[in-house]
Amino acid sequence: MTGAFLLLACSRSVLPADQGYFIAPTVVGNSQAIQLETPTAPPPSPTPECENNLVFLRDVTVPDGTRFAPGAPVEKSWELRNDGTCAWIQGYSVELQAGSIGLGAVPRHPLPTAQPGESVVLTIQFTAPSEPGNYRSLWKAHDFAGNPFGVGFYVDITVSE
Repeated sequence: MTGAFLLLACSRSVLPADQGYFIAPTVVGNSQAIQLETPTAPPPSPTPECENNLVFLRDVTVPDGTRFAPGAPVEKSWELRNDGTCAWIQGYSVELQAGSIGLGAVPRHPLPTAQPGESVVLTIQFTAPSEPGNYRSLWKAHDFAGNPFGVGFYVDITVSE
C-alpha cells in the first residue's frame, strides 16, 4: 500500500486548462492593501524676476541753461515714469553719476515709490557754484541692491554775475 501513497504524492494537480499552474493569492486575516505613492507634479517654475526701468518725461522746474547768481539755491524737479515691471519701493534711490560734484546736493536721494506705469515728480535741492560758468550734474536711479537702471537725467545751469 505504500506504493500507492507515493504515486499520489508525485502526481500533478488537476487544474482547468486555462489556469495553468497559477494559484491566485488569497487575503489572510487582517491584511491591508498596500498604498502606492502617486507621483507629485514638479514644483512650479519660479516667477520670473521683474525688470526695472525709468523714463525721463520732462523738466518740471529749471529748464536746461537757466541762469542763477553765484551761491543761489536751485530747486530742480523732474517728472519720471516707472516703465519697468518692478514697483519702486523703499530702498530705491537716485544717485549722482557724473558732473559738477552734485552742485552742493547730497549724492544720494530716495526715489519716490511708484507702481509700474506710474509717473512721479522727484525734487532735489542744489546750490549754484560761486564761480561763473556752465554746470551739469547727471543722476541715475538704482534699485535696493544698488544696481543702476533706466535713463540718466540731469540738472544743467549757468552761473553768472
